[in-house]
Amino acid sequence: MELTSETCTLVFDALEQTHDTIFITDADGKIVYANRAFEDLTGFTRAESIGRNANILKSGEHTKDFYDKMWNTIRSGQAWSGRFINKRKDGTRYMEKVRISPLKNAKGKITHYISVRHDVTHELALENQLVQSQKMEALGLLAGQMAHDFNNMLTIIIGSMELVKEDLKEGTIGMKLTDDILKTSKDSANLIKQLLVFARRQDDEKAPPAADLNAAIKDSQTLARLLGPKIRMEYRLAPDLHRAKIAPEQLTQVLMNLALNAKDAMGGSGTITIATENFRGDPDGDRGLPAGDYAAVSVSDTGPGMPADIMEHVFEPFFTTKPKGKGTGLGLSIVYGIIKRLGGTILVASEPGRGAAFTIYLPKA
Repeated sequence: MELTSETCTLVFDALEQTHDTIFITDADGKIVYANRAFEDLTGFTRAESIGRNANILKSGEHTKDFYDKMWNTIRSGQAWSGRFINKRKDGTRYMEKVRISPLKNAKGKITHYISVRHDVTHELALENQLVQSQKMEALGLLAGQMAHDFNNMLTIIIGSMELVKEDLKEGTIGMKLTDDILKTSKDSANLIKQLLVFARRQDDEKAPPAADLNAAIKDSQTLARLLGPKIRMEYRLAPDLHRAKIAPEQLTQVLMNLALNAKDAMGGSGTITIATENFRGDPDGDRGLPAGDYAAVSVSDTGPGMPADIMEHVFEPFFTTKPKGKGTGLGLSIVYGIIKRLGGTILVASEPGRGAAFTIYLPKA
């Protein structure tokens, strides 16, 4: 059946106006047609992409075996469906659901392939946030119950050892052992306190007043001295930053933990940047924040960055990539607990070789 010019125009308009990316390649993979959505998603204009191989979108995230299986499927005349992590012209990555179908001529020979793609980057980010939130909530409940039970036991141990100490003489072995037990018990109690921060079980804590975050950050600039001379600190503070409900000492604790984490990631030398900005939340945006105004504080470093499988676990209590005995793995979970308790959100962005950035979003007071 031959199509009328009117029908051809209708089909072309549909291809151009759909929000899904559609492009056609020849049998060797060279692009011969790309719709408007292709330009919007990839950043490549049609003039730049037509005549070039579709591998201009390759991100390096997939193996040769992955592509071989795809090609074997479509060259056999079958359609292939799956997911790609591809790369835009500017180097940023995105995830898309893909269906590639072979196009045959009247003799049944495959001459072209049509690829229909749907960007699912935002959907997956929201799914991951939900899964992460549920996992952290479960860990928080477990950590809170364990911390509560251990705290009760440590209270008994510390109280008992204080009574024993009253009957001992200074300089004796018994006094030394008692002091060692008390010190270890109090150190353990401090770890329990940090776990309680993560678990958000300090219900008697009053909501802090609205704070000037820029002023609090300036007051905490002494942390540069604590980080050592090999760490360079940079500050990019936005004027007229929204006020947010966080106690200055809480913000200092958050910044200290993030800065120490960045220092360790950089191997003790590099640049840490603390920046602030006003941010408008959009549930449909790439950060998935509820609608509203936020004060954002970011701590970024020039370290080696981290892969996705590490980022998935960074806020979990006791998770650490440091050698045994070099860290408790509680620093970032404490930050997470503080920010969540204040109704905020903390997100991490990183890629191997590009450093890491932790950004806190606190609702405008």
